[in-house]
Amino acid sequence: MTKKDHIKRGMLVQAGDGKGEVYLGRVSGLKKRFIKLRRRDAPDGERRFIPRSWVEGVVGRQVHLSRTPSTARTGWLTRAELKDWREGR
Repeated sequence: MTKKDHIKRGMLVQAGDGKGEVYLGRVSGLKKRFIKLRRRDAPDGERRFIPRSWVEGVVGRQVHLSRTPSTARTGWLTRAELKDWREGR
């Protein structure tokens, strides 16, 4: 696995559950300590952000997270939640 610094726009983001990898979305961009996922990949059409600290590694064009899919989905942030997090609310 390569370094987190190699994350690029368009890469697949996946989380493992012990049985295989589950697709969570594609990288839309990077914002400081967060990876921004494409809006159209979200079930509700709302943009999601995941912390770069969750990245276990990058293989080819895939970003692998150190979280299970369910943990990742409950822990990712919406745009409003990210704003609140930054403001310390």
